[in-house]
Amino acid sequence: MKISYNWLKSYIDFDLSPRELADILTMLGLEIGKIEEVGAAPALDGVVVGLVESAVQHPNADRLRVCQVNIGEAESVQIVCGAPNVAAGQKVPVATIGTILTPFGKTEEESFKIKKGKIRGEASFGMICAEDELGLGEGHDGIMVLEESLVPGTPFVETMEWDTDHVLEVELTPNRIDGASHYGTARDLGAYLRKPAHLPEMSVSVESLATGPANAIPVKIDNTERCRRYTSILIEGVTVQESPEWMQKALRKIGLRPINNIVDITNFVLHELGHPMHAFDADKISGGAVHVRTFAEDFKFTTLDEVEREMKADVDLMICDAEKPLCIAGVMGGMNSGVTESTTRVFLESAYFDAGSVRKTSKRLGLSTDSSFRFERGADPHMTVNAALRATDLILQIAGGTASQVADQQIGEFLPFEVDLSLEKTNRLIGEDIGKDTILEILHALEIQTEESGDTLKLKVPPYRVDVQRDVDVIEDILRVYGYNSVAIPEKINATLTFTQYKDEFRFREHIANHLSATGFYEIMNNSLEARELGDDSAVEIVNPLSEDLGILRQKMIYGALETVRYNQNRQNENLALYEFGHVYKNKAGEYAQKSQLAVTVSGGVHDFHWESKSPKSSLATLTTVIERLQKWVGFEGKVREAEHEDFEYALEMVVDGRVLLTYGRVNQELMEKYDLRNEVFHMIVDWAALVDIYFAVDVKYKPVPQYPSIRRDISMLIDRPTSFAEIKDAVLKANPKLIRTVDLHDIYMGKGIPEGKKSYLVSVEMRDDNKTLADKAAEKIMQRAFQLLENQLGAEIRK
Repeated sequence: MKISYNWLKSYIDFDLSPRELADILTMLGLEIGKIEEVGAAPALDGVVVGLVESAVQHPNADRLRVCQVNIGEAESVQIVCGAPNVAAGQKVPVATIGTILTPFGKTEEESFKIKKGKIRGEASFGMICAEDELGLGEGHDGIMVLEESLVPGTPFVETMEWDTDHVLEVELTPNRIDGASHYGTARDLGAYLRKPAHLPEMSVSVESLATGPANAIPVKIDNTERCRRYTSILIEGVTVQESPEWMQKALRKIGLRPINNIVDITNFVLHELGHPMHAFDADKISGGAVHVRTFAEDFKFTTLDEVEREMKADVDLMICDAEKPLCIAGVMGGMNSGVTESTTRVFLESAYFDAGSVRKTSKRLGLSTDSSFRFERGADPHMTVNAALRATDLILQIAGGTASQVADQQIGEFLPFEVDLSLEKTNRLIGEDIGKDTILEILHALEIQTEESGDTLKLKVPPYRVDVQRDVDVIEDILRVYGYNSVAIPEKINATLTFTQYKDEFRFREHIANHLSATGFYEIMNNSLEARELGDDSAVEIVNPLSEDLGILRQKMIYGALETVRYNQNRQNENLALYEFGHVYKNKAGEYAQKSQLAVTVSGGVHDFHWESKSPKSSLATLTTVIERLQKWVGFEGKVREAEHEDFEYALEMVVDGRVLLTYGRVNQELMEKYDLRNEVFHMIVDWAALVDIYFAVDVKYKPVPQYPSIRRDISMLIDRPTSFAEIKDAVLKANPKLIRTVDLHDIYMGKGIPEGKKSYLVSVEMRDDNKTLADKAAEKIMQRAFQLLENQLGAEIRK
């Protein structure tokens, strides 16, 4: 969400700089992601005011003119211009030789430099510019024509009034939808400054419109659970055209494209007050009435974006006339009911729709709009009339016409949330006694009504604060307005170190996560729902899926990991080391099963680019290193053997006490192509429950750090494909079980250059003598013995 600094100041007076404002809003829970300066004078060095002294037909081109232009120098310059509106006597912006221009909507990389040249045989020493060529807007119908009083040679930037502003990008959290507008942000800022925000003054009111005609289009709310309030006004005699410049500028600043004055007004009010609205062409409402309803059967509906969508019976709430649906309630209008240039009668809707209903429809359709974003998080039911009046006031001012009476239907009451707040608990959780008067002042600034009852305050929280329904929510509100930085840090902090004897799975998970993070891995968290096409017959189906892509509970964690890899690779973040804790699910003949897993994924380089060294590529050995660390962190030994796995080109598994603890390998080509991945991906699946059992069963034993160094040697060999790593490891260990400490798999290759039926193995052998330094000759003797065993027992061909 974007907030304009200047626009915000129309609701509350403040003298904070944009940076100071951003810091305060962030502390208030409206985190500012970035600040962008807009509307400032562009860098147009070399663009000056020119006087077109003459403009004659180009001798070799019908659509070009050869102009003599005075740019304030001793002699005029000749410029060839193709604009249809160029004429003698005009004052125009001229880009002189050497000027660099960045057209509107282009990046700096797409800039171009004005050079001396010839156009169809005529010399040209500059360019007479249109609006878009100067980067000032989209206009390209012709060159810009400036004020006649301007002096040739005057720098162009000095001739314009620049609407300088700063746009703050708010990274809005789901619980702070009350701040999703300029007025909502001003209201929060006002609480901090103890200075109330104010709504704009309006020339219309419910009372002033009461003398007008009745609303000729009645509304019938058929589904009162999903629509509990519907406010409407009929405005006749409007003229649909472009919005005034001030409104277009305001919308453009926050990233919206102006359409026409009626649509722009509804968008303006949405971003001003935070309440979504919709404008219908009243002449397209058949049968003279509006119905808010669902349908008994599925049907197709074409929305404003010209997409035909499948609507679900008894699920999707629609705004309809007597014959047809007009709009998806709270999400998007229909193709055939919107306002166009020929519209003269506008039916204005300002309603309150159930958050869950809008969310369900929006997610299922994959259609997120500014309206659905607000409705699905909880709109303000008391804002419908004010928003309708504000939009009506602007329409009457900008588009003309006459308004009907306000028609407002409300189902039941919208009561405030009642909360009992203990002053003692408030001060205790904040960390200091901030005083009862300060607490009351903040609560009143937040529009929370209070009634004192001893040490307890009985509060009435307005319905628009959907996130404040408990006493701790109120305390959090008080603290954020009081200021986290205002709470003094004590000089002395007391803490108790505890050691628990019982086995805590959560702490063990934190232990593993901390170790993985400390070694360069990043934790990810993917959705446990996935597309039906990724599952098999044992998939656990979702009864009412939010969308087609979220139809089952995941059966594997690899798909989410590959999505993450693709997302990062597409953004040039290729060196990935990821881990995820999660569950997988199955339905075996009606028996539902949930299994906990730890997934580890690596791809790209082992570390990021550095000028001194090139990062080695991730490989199976990278996962082997992770396994070694797990063994050290948890304390277990296991047997590695080859395995078959449908997702891996080749796979290994580790067995501990007859139970498969983990499986790992290189992701196969089919999945690589499915997810459009360019770098090899290596994935490991750990049976988390098995690892927890091992951890709890292990008796921790301590031994001193080795005094003498190890020697590591690699063995590269060609071997028959059926031979397992476990067989290779056993053969190597026989060479000297006492001195050989580890035998690790470094790489497997079965591609080009390897004989049919063979595979290339690279294993790493670590040797160490705990009583003395192991000599190279002794190590070499052990390796020779290992070579013999591999050749004699397994038929290996050692590649020396």
